[in-house]
Parts: sequence; C-alpha cells; structure tokens
Amino acid sequence: MAFLIDIGTGLIGKLVDYTVLPVGRQVGYLIYYNRNVKSLEDQLNDLVAASQSVEQRVGEEKRNIREVEVPVNKWLTDVKKITEEANKILNEEQKEKMKCLCGLFPNLVVRHQLSRKSTKLVSDVAELYGKKDFSTYAHAIIPQDVPSKDYEAFSSRTVVVNKIMDELRNSPDINMIGVYGFGGVGKTTLVKEVSRQATGDKTLFDDVAMILDVKQNPSIQRIQQEIAEKLGLDLPENKTVAGRARLLSSRIKDQKTLVILDDVWDGIDLEAVGLSGVTTCKVLLTSRTREVLSGKMHTQKEFALDLLGEEESWSLFKKKAGDVVKDPSIKAVATKVAKKCGGLPVLVVSVASALKNRTTLHGWNDALRQLKRLDKKESTEKTYLALEWSYSQLNDEELKQLFLLCGLYADSSKTIHIQYLLKYGIGLGLFKNLNTLGEAWDAVNSLLDQLKDSCLLLDHENSQCVKMHDLIHDVAKRISSRDQHLLKVFDGDEFKEWPDNKDFCDKCTMISLRTSNIPKLPEVLQCKELKLFLLDSEVEGYSLEIPCDLFKETEKLNVLDLSSLSIPLLPPSVQFLINLKTLCLDRCTLGDIALIGQLRNLEVLSFLKSMFKELPKEVGQLTHLRSLDLTGCTQLEIIAPGVISNLKRLEELWMGRSFNRWEAEGVTNSERSNANLSELKHLSNLSALHVHVLDANILPSNLFSNALERYRIYIGAAWNWDDADANLNTLKIKLTTTNELYQSGLNMLLKRTDELHLNGMDAGNNTAYQLDGEEFQQLKHLHVHNAEFRHIINGKVRSLVSV
Repeated sequence: MAFLIDIGTGLIGKLVDYTVLPVGRQVGYLIYYNRNVKSLEDQLNDLVAASQSVEQRVGEEKRNIREVEVPVNKWLTDVKKITEEANKILNEEQKEKMKCLCGLFPNLVVRHQLSRKSTKLVSDVAELYGKKDFSTYAHAIIPQDVPSKDYEAFSSRTVVVNKIMDELRNSPDINMIGVYGFGGVGKTTLVKEVSRQATGDKTLFDDVAMILDVKQNPSIQRIQQEIAEKLGLDLPENKTVAGRARLLSSRIKDQKTLVILDDVWDGIDLEAVGLSGVTTCKVLLTSRTREVLSGKMHTQKEFALDLLGEEESWSLFKKKAGDVVKDPSIKAVATKVAKKCGGLPVLVVSVASALKNRTTLHGWNDALRQLKRLDKKESTEKTYLALEWSYSQLNDEELKQLFLLCGLYADSSKTIHIQYLLKYGIGLGLFKNLNTLGEAWDAVNSLLDQLKDSCLLLDHENSQCVKMHDLIHDVAKRISSRDQHLLKVFDGDEFKEWPDNKDFCDKCTMISLRTSNIPKLPEVLQCKELKLFLLDSEVEGYSLEIPCDLFKETEKLNVLDLSSLSIPLLPPSVQFLINLKTLCLDRCTLGDIALIGQLRNLEVLSFLKSMFKELPKEVGQLTHLRSLDLTGCTQLEIIAPGVISNLKRLEELWMGRSFNRWEAEGVTNSERSNANLSELKHLSNLSALHVHVLDANILPSNLFSNALERYRIYIGAAWNWDDADANLNTLKIKLTTTNELYQSGLNMLLKRTDELHLNGMDAGNNTAYQLDGEEFQQLKHLHVHNAEFRHIINGKVRSLVSV
C-alpha cells in the first residue's frame, strides 16, 4: 500500500511539473509583465553604465598606444549585442504602452512575449554585468620604427645592405657589426633599410630596436630607455643603471634581438647597457670612423659606405632637380654641378633642390662657378660651405630667418616643434604683412614646406614637428653664430661660465641654452642687442636663482623662454622688457608672477604644463595679448572674473581641461570667484580655441560662432582630454537635448569640423541627435557613442565608429 502511495505521489508530482507549473509560469509572464520589463530596464542601465566606464578606460589605453586585451574587446562586443536586443524589447514595450494610452485593450499575446523575452534576457544581462571587472585592460605595443622614405636602392647601397643581412643570417659567431663613412653619406638611411628588412623577416629576429643620433646623448640611461621602449619593456626609473641592465638583459636573452646604435662617436659600454654577453642579441653600429668601431666598440665586421659614384650621383641629382635638367644646354652644366657635390648624398640633394626652379643657363653657370671655388677646401669644410650655399639660394628673407630659427630651436634629436616656431616668430616679427595669428599659422607651415622642398628640413613622424639632418643643423648653427652672434648650448656641451667678452656681449642677439648644467646666471646680462633668450633646463623643477637685475640691460629683448624651472618670484628687472612680445614659462613651478602685468606689449603668453593655482589677475592688463596657452596646467583653480574678457585682442586660447571651475551664468560679479564662459563672447577676435566644459548646463547661449577657425571643443564629463591631431578641428559632444547644440552655437562649427564624437541620449528619455547631413561638409572621422544617428553622412567620411 505504501508502495502504491509513493507511485501515486510521484505521478501527481510529474503531472504538476508537466501541466500546472508550465501553465502557472505562462500566466506569470502576464501577471508580472511590468516587473519583468522594469527589471530588464534597470539591469540594462547598470550594464550600459559599466560599459561606458570600460570604454573610457579602453580609450585611455589606446591614447597611450597600448593594445586592448581580447577579453575586454569581446565583452564590449557582447554588451553591444545584448543592448541592441534589450532595446528592441523595450521599444516594443513602449509601443504597446502607447496603444494602451490611446484607449485600446492591451495585446495580451504581445505582452506575454515581451515579458517572457525580458525574463530570459535579464539573467544574461546580469551574467554579463558580473564580468565587468578585468585584471588587465591592455598591454604595451612594441613601437615600430618608421621606414625611411629617403632610401634609394642604388647598387652601391644595395650591396652593403645585402652583405649586412647575409652576416646577420649566416654568421652565428658574429654579433657586432659596424658601418662607417663620411657624415651625410647615408649611413642612417642605410641602417633604417636594414631595420626594415630585419623587421619583416620574422625567422631572423623577434625584435628590432634602433636608436638614432647616439652622439648627441650617449648616456647609458637614455640608450637603455629607448631600447626598452622599442621592446615594450618598462624600466623602473628608481632602478640603478646596473639594475636596469639586468632587466634589459633578461628580456633580450629570451628573444632573438637586433639593436642598432646609429652615429656613435665614442665608445659605449655595452655591458653597462645590458647588451654584452647575450648570445641572442646582435648589435649593428654606425660611425664616421672605422677606429671607433673596431678600436673602441670591438666590432667583428665593418663595412665602408662610400660616396656615390658619378652615375648614382647624377641619378639622384636628376630626381631632385626635376625636368629642368632635360634641357640639353642646362644638362651639360648640371652634370658638372652634380660632380662638384662629390658623391655626398646630403649635398647632392640640397644643391639639386636649390637649383630645381632655375630655368636659365645663367643661373646654372653661376652655381657651377661658386661651387668651383670650394675645390681647394678640406672635405668637411667644403660640405659645410656647399650646404651654406644652398641656404644662400633661398629667395625669401623670411625663409632664411625661419631656417636659422629652426637651427636655434632644434633639440638634441634635431626635432623642431612647429608651435614654438610660431610663438618665437611672432615675437621676433618674422612674419610680415599678416593680420591674424591664423594667417601666421598658415604662413609658417607654408614656409616649412618650402624648406622641405629645398631639402633643408625633413618630415617628422609627428605631424606637429619637423626635423633637420645633423650636418644641416651644424650649418644653421654656424651661420647664426657668425651673422647673429648666437650662443647655443646643448645638454652634453661644455658650458662652465658665461662669456664676458665685451665684443661678444655687444653683438650677441640670441642665446639658446638647453642643458641641465647651467652655471650661475650673471647679475646683469650685458647683451644690449639681445632679441631672444631661451633657457630650458630640460629637468622639470630645476632650481636656478634668477638675479633681480638680470634683464636690466636687455630692453630690446623680444622673446623670453624660461622653461622647466622653479620660479618662486619673477625678477623685478622684467619691467625693463618693454619690447617683449613672447613669454614662455612652460613646464615651470611658479610662485608670484604678478609682474607679468608690466609687460604691456606682450602678444604671446605660454604656461604649457606649468604648476600654479591662480592665473594672476594682472594678466588682464595685457591688452595687446593675442595668444594665451594654459594647456596642461593641472593645478589651475582660479581665473579671476574679468581677466579673460579684458583680453580684447585675444585670437588664441588654449586651455584643454586645465580649468574646469567655470561659474554658471546668473551669478553677479560681486558673488563670483571665477570666470564664466560668457567672457569668451567678449573676445571678438578669437579664432582658435581648445576648451573642455564638463557640464553642458552652464553653456551660455550663442557662445560659439563661425569666427572659430581652429578648435578642439569637448562638452561633457564623458570625455578625456587627449593629444589629438592639432591639424584637425575636433568636436566631442555629450548633450541632453539637441536644442543645446543650437542654443550654444556648436552647430555653427559643424561645417568645418574634421572629427566629431557624439555621446548620444540621456538614458531616461529617447532624445537622439537629429542633425542634417548637409552640416557635415568637412567631416573625416565620426564616432557615435550610445546614440542613434538618423542621417547618412557624405562620402568624405573616412571612418565611422559606433560604440
């Protein structure tokens, strides 16, 4: 009997499982419809908020050139898919709700389906939300060296490259190889080609690290750091040289590695670097002399890179001089000119480029006559004089002055920042007949293009910079020292005391000191003709006492750059700088700098990456100021009301996210402690603006106008300020409603925007950006974050990213 009862109980249980429970579950979908849909909506909101945080972290990692981990990317992809699926359910739910509100009976079938789908999706959303935390988001990317565009596959160069590659492939016992030859013969270009081929052959090396221009900074620490960066290895700064060497050696011994050290002028202790005795590592060096390679570096194989032969020289000359040499009468002279370049590639290129537009035989004959005068000179002197002749052929005084300014500013790696050329050029009055800084920006870039066409400058990997060949830099420095009585010191140059030679002091017009070993400054700088004074310690927070009367005798000074210094107090003698047009206090730790207000003729004021809390209210007295740079001033908290609006002539304001304490409109002047955004409306000449406004609610009406020509404007806390391409006009916008776009005037900028980021709707409503495609006339890159975009953009868009 008990047995039968058990059987009956089991049968009843099964009947309940198969009949009653499923029916109850199906009815439950209708009864708990609102709860199920609301649960999905809440879970989805949490997931979207988490994904935005992950996306922000991913953006930071990408800007730091790190590769995002596969699980992170997969999680974001899964979030996108499940968000789309959930939004379909919620949108259908909204439609069903609207039917109910219109007086119709709810569709029970639809409600049942939506409730059932919501219930199933909630657990998937919750599971995905639980995976939001990652131990690592990204890993370092090993940076690749930029292939040389200047490599010419001449047979004499191809032979050497092939021999080096053969040694690297087939000689396991040889791990030290050298290339030597004259300066300007093309050693750097050649080893860049070796690097390209070695990088492409994965069976030969796992890693290739090339360190350029070693002679300018041969320190062990610098070489270690650059090799580590190329290998994707983090070297702790607090480690000793020996400790860093051990880390580097450990990293290299597990991989087949080629290290290229270019332009070595003296012996380098490879054991101290961490490269000695590592059997998996081969080292390729270049130098101007074989003695350095075999005698000091103990290379096992050396290759000479000779001058170009006549046929190769003529081939290169023709390429750079252009079609003009096809004229038979000119060709006869041109071949002789090419021979005078002596097979030195840097000379062939610069001389041919200088003669590119000479269409008359007279011009070519004159060039040949002047180059013949150099025949009796020693080879290095001849090279310098020939390059100087190329400089003399520049047909524009502005070009010549800008070339010399490039030579003055170029750092130890021969890198030249275009923005500084503009700042210095404005101060020195280099650009003539220009009305605005926008025109000056166009002019400086146009002039730089002409100098590159003349092969006196080179393209840089960074579009905001240019660079110089070291021989050409030497020539620029030589001309400036002679004609402008320049004093220039690099880090590593010997500089023990200030020159007190009266003749030098009376004639000196420019001083450029970029060194961490600065001797005590003179009490009074006795250089009455001084136009530019650059002092950059290159070590942030460097403490150097600035005497009170240092600038007492330098009334003609136009440009003053005191960078990377700790300046608790500006010296009183700055009030004598009545002609100062440009003042750069970049990467400084600043104290009381109120005396800036005395510099009434100042046009350019830069505080790039400096540390100070309050912009002196005296800046408001600089009524001639045209450019103010506050980029990267992370401690800036106070800009007194009225300071910005007083700068009526301001054309450029670079702030980024440095200042975020804008007062809202409606606060009276007596109550305000900080500037508000409406002050920008007083700057009728403002044409360039970098600004990040965290709160869209404080945007005044009609803040932005068509007058802005260059800009990076970020609206909303969702964005991180980044080092975007300065050549692109960029808008990043997170607004609640589309009306804010039009009320603020941001819509007026869309026609000249190159890169646009939209962070869509408020999570609580369904308002998306609704913009007319005709507004995007210059758009190249579009990023849509969490938004619907309802219009097709013109075909000029190069990239569309939706996240």
